[in-house]
Amino acid sequence: MNHILHVLKIPAEHASGFIALREIVGALDGELTNYLPTINSYFCDAIAPRRGRSSLEALACVGNIAKAMGTTMEPHVRGLLDSIFSFVLSLTLVEALEQITESIPPLLPTIQNRLLEYISTILSRSHHSMPRQSASMSRGLITTVTPQISELSGSVLVQLALRTLAYFNFKGHDLLKFARESVVVYLEDEDEATRKDAALCCCKLVANSFSTISSTQFGPSRINRTSGKRRRRLVEEVYF
Repeated sequence: MNHILHVLKIPAEHASGFIALREIVGALDGELTNYLPTINSYFCDAIAPRRGRSSLEALACVGNIAKAMGTTMEPHVRGLLDSIFSFVLSLTLVEALEQITESIPPLLPTIQNRLLEYISTILSRSHHSMPRQSASMSRGLITTVTPQISELSGSVLVQLALRTLAYFNFKGHDLLKFARESVVVYLEDEDEATRKDAALCCCKLVANSFSTISSTQFGPSRINRTSGKRRRRLVEEVYF
């Protein structure tokens, strides 16, 4: 650990230090606790640097340490959220957020809301102004590949946003209205892969909404019946 901490002090080498830390964090377990304040200071410097590019390696490391340490990392991660959401949407960012929300449940609502705002911005801006480019992403949702930030733009960025919307844990959010306003337009996109991701995203959001209906269908209140009718109208608008 002393060697890794020394490496993290050197800006030109800290990427390899974060990668090494990711590799050993599971084995350290509780022994890492005493190092967290120091490590977090390096996260702050690498994820929101005063100059230069933010470190994807540091971002991935935050997710791994959150996975290993659980709620012990909550105050540290909470303080990093603004910097984390300054990253362009990428596979690394989504995977780190998945690890954080699975391991630190209290952060789930905050991350859900911020990620939805992020995705909404991408989809609305992309539809109106972003240039299209040929997309060739792996069809799996999330992989361990760490692309350069600049590689994700145009159709590739839209596809990742759609997949994240479909498969990230947005439990507690009924996203049918979101689908109607921000996803349906991509069913007629010029890029075939984007159209497919939009269709799958709509199906997933509708399925999630029906699951919500199923869990409350025995409620006798008028509110549940009204909510069900509203969902039905939204489903019809999504599909027809």
